[in-house]
Order: sequence, then C-alpha cells, then structure tokens
Amino acid sequence: SGMPIATDSFDTRIPIQVILAEYEAVYRLAEFRLGALDRRIPLIGGVLTGFLSAVPVLPGVSQLLGLLAIPVSLIWLVRTTISHAQSFEDALRAIEAIEVRINNELGDQALSFQSTHPSRRRSVGGRTGSETVSALVAFSSLLLGMSLWMGIGIKTELGWFNSAYSVFIACISAALIRPVWGWRKYRYQAG
Repeated sequence: SGMPIATDSFDTRIPIQVILAEYEAVYRLAEFRLGALDRRIPLIGGVLTGFLSAVPVLPGVSQLLGLLAIPVSLIWLVRTTISHAQSFEDALRAIEAIEVRINNELGDQALSFQSTHPSRRRSVGGRTGSETVSALVAFSSLLLGMSLWMGIGIKTELGWFNSAYSVFIACISAALIRPVWGWRKYRYQAG
C-alpha cells in the first residue's frame, strides 16, 4: 500500500521544521488579532464623534432609534473586542509554549520573545488587549451616560419613554459587565 520509509535516512530536523511552521502560523494569527484590536480605537473615536453630532439633530423617530441602536451596538463592540483579546492571549500562550518546546528540543534559548516577555500572563491579551478593552469600557460608560442624559431629556409623545429608557440603559450596562468580568477572569487552557 505504498513504499516503506527508510528509517536510516530519516531527517531528524523535520519535527523542528513542523513546529516552526506552526510557530509561524500562530504568529500570523497573533498579528491578525493584534491588528483587529488596534483598529478598535479609531472605531471608538468615530462612533463617539458621530453620536455626539448626529443624534441631537435627528428628527423625532430617528432620534429615538439612534438612542436605542447606539447602546445596543456597544454589546457587539465589547463582545467582539473581548473575543479578539482572548484569542490574542491564546496565540501568545501558544507561541510561548512552542518557544519552550523548541528550546527544550535544541537545549538552547533559540526562541525566547514570548516565553521571557516581562509582561506575559499579567493581562489577558497582553498590554494591547488590556488597553483596548479598558479604553472600550471607558468609552462605553461615557456613551451610555451621554445616551441616558439625552434619553431622559428628550421630549416625546410617549410619556413612558424617559423612565423606560433609564431601565434600558441599566440593562445594557448589565449586559456589558458580564463579558468584561469574564474577560478579566479568562485564563488560557492548553488544548
């Protein structure tokens, strides 16, 4: 069912080459996650600027829809950012494990950036993940506060809207706290 492999000519470097190929693939994944995290900051600034300028000048129903849609969209933004930070953490830990494995195979410190990095395992997703999630939490709090301020001050024919909007913002806040809490407790589990 095939030709037998000659064990006397087997290249012992193949396992290291396979590990290095995995190392490169995981590094590319880490670069992708890092880029996704870095793109969040300009997005945050754009949304804040757009919200501040657009919602107050929108006509009645559109203003109400904006006051509902913007806070709901924060749930998506926070959850996807946390997902990227956790995936970045997974990639960093996988890179660290590969470095340790290669160093053990070679009996030398050939690769050591992640495995000896001074800030490793201090925060989920490294400094970039931590800073991005922290900035997003601050932005979300500010945006929810501004939404609440605009929502309770809006004049509408719906007499119940102002008090119901306060409950809505409280529910959105609770929906944002859960993923942030889970992110802070997240720990990489090797598969």
